[in-house]
Order: sequence, then structure tokens, then C-alpha cells
Amino acid sequence: MSSPQHLSPRSLAAYCAWLAVASEPLARSLLGKPPGTAALIAGSLGLCAVLLLFLAREQSLSLRIKRGLVLAQIPAALTAVAAFDGGLQPILLILVAVQLTILFARREAVLWMLAANVALLAILLLQEPLPTALVMALAYVGFQAFAASTTQALEQAQQARDLAQAINAELLATRALLAEGARASERLHLSRELHDVAGHKLTALKLQLGLCATGSGEAAAALAASRQLADELLSDVRGVVGALRAHDGVDLHAALSALAASIPSPRITLALADDARPADFARAQALLRAAQEGVTNALRHAAASTLCIELAREAGLLRLSVRDNGRGAAHSRPGNGLTGLSERLATVGGTLHLETMPGGGSCLSATVPA
Repeated sequence: MSSPQHLSPRSLAAYCAWLAVASEPLARSLLGKPPGTAALIAGSLGLCAVLLLFLAREQSLSLRIKRGLVLAQIPAALTAVAAFDGGLQPILLILVAVQLTILFARREAVLWMLAANVALLAILLLQEPLPTALVMALAYVGFQAFAASTTQALEQAQQARDLAQAINAELLATRALLAEGARASERLHLSRELHDVAGHKLTALKLQLGLCATGSGEAAAALAASRQLADELLSDVRGVVGALRAHDGVDLHAALSALAASIPSPRITLALADDARPADFARAQALLRAAQEGVTNALRHAAASTLCIELAREAGLLRLSVRDNGRGAAHSRPGNGLTGLSERLATVGGTLHLETMPGGGSCLSATVPA
């Protein structure tokens, strides 16, 4: 089980860096160079704001809110830089650069860091001579670039691992669906054989026994007992056929459970109705592909932390929905996956719909006739 995001190794390293930066003014005070009261208050507020915004950003929030929390760290960090003249506070912008790399596209992250570093250079020019300010600014820009490039490489490796996990989950779910499809086909075949063969022959046997029931004595009693046994056997066969037919359709629960269990992150919850069973393998496969496409899109594009897969029966339709708390469908471009899924659903009379949820995130819904 993975550790909470605020206790991940990357977060713990950020806490250590922040603690070192925050303790630097205290060390300076112990050496007899305390900052002024106003500078101490402003710098402390900036340091605390950076930490609180960082902690808030690691919660399960929408992407838009997380981005806003990261951008708010820039003026907070610059406030600390301006308050504590000549300190280690520019290191805070390195932490900001890492977060921008994670949550923003490369071009947007570069533009925001460019603006932050222009402001940093302006502050340093007020504190240091021009050559010293330029050297310090270039050094911090180099540190930021190194941290950002390393983070980007790690994120790409993480995405590749997530994609491999998604592919493995799809294979496991498909195998579970194939097994269930075989069982459903066998149940249907067995119920038809029992009804069409055994049921008809038992009915004919009852009729023949009825025609023979014209004697008396022991023969009549034996025939009556035979007719009773035929009645009971026919009733048992009908009961077995009814039990088999009660489970008509393909059970998607095992396949969807296998899909969810094989992906450790984001967290996936299931809400599957017992009566939501596709009538045939083609519809079941189309709904499973919809679930797989929703999970894959959330891993690749949505930056979601939670997913919910729902399967329900409503108004003669089976509806499968994949909801996430990521960036929303407005940031997704329909590609070959969604186009192919829509075509697959159309072959079984189904439809596909992708929308952005009011509270953030997106919902991919697929429906097929029940």
C-alpha cells in the first residue's frame, strides 16, 4: 500500500529543505545578526505561507485549485527573500519549480518561473551589487532547472509505470471477462439442453404413462408411482433451468474488480448493481472497454487521485460511468481511443458521452441496451 502523498519521499525532502531555510534566520540571530522586527514578521509570514500552501496542494483537490496553490507560493517565497536579506530563502523557488513541473505544461511552467526569477533578480539587485546579484540569480536558476528536469524525468518514468500497470490491468480484466463469458455461454447452453431435451422427453414420458394407466392392482400402482416420479423429475428440471436462467447474461463484476485491483494509484472505488448484467458477450466487452478507456485517460491526462466506476441498470439500459477528480474533460482531446470506443458501442446499439463535472473532474459514460 502506498504512503500518503504528504509523507512521500519527495515531500519529506521538501520539508527538510523548508526547515533548513526557515532555521537560517534563527542561526543568524544566534550569531548576533538578527533581522529587524518588521523583516522578521514579514519573512516568517512568507515562510509559513509557503509551507501551508505546499501542504494544502498535496490534498485531494482539483487540478485548478492545486495550480493556484502553487502559484500563490511564488509571492510568499519572494516575500521571505526580500525580508531576510542575503539568506537561503531563494531555495524556496526551487521547490516551486518542482511543483510547477508536475502540474503545468512545460511552456507554462517555464513562463511562470521566468517571471518569478525576474522578480528574484530585482530583489537581489536591491540587496547586493550587480555582479553578485547576477551570479546568485544564475545559480538559483541553474538549481531550479536541474530540479525541474529531474522531476520531469521522474514523472515520465512514473507515467510509463502507470501505463504498464494499466495494460496489465486490462489484460487481467479481459481474462476475467473471457472466463465469465465462457461460463455464461455454458449456463445458457445447459439450460436450453435441459429444457428442450430432458424437459420434452419427460413430458412425453408422462403422456405415455397416462395412456398405460388402464390396468389395476400392482401394475396400476407401479404406473401411478412412475407418473409421480416423472412429475417430480420434470419439476426438478424446470427448477434447475430457472436457476440457470436467473443468471442470464455476462457478469462484469469480476472483470471490473480485476481492473480496479491491479491499479494501485489512483484509488478506484466500485459501485456495481447486482442486476446490471449485459445480455451477451459483445455488450459486456464494450462496457469493459469503456471502463478501461476511462481509467487510461485518468492516468494519462486527468492527473486524478480518485476514480469511481459505476455500473447500473436504468430504463432498459445498462450504464457504466467512470468519474474522476482530475482536470476535467475540457483538457482532453478525443483521440483514437475514444473514437474507437464510440464505434464499438455503436455496433451494439450503445452510446458514449464525456463531460466535465460541476465540482471538477470528468465523467465518461457508456450505455448499451439491457
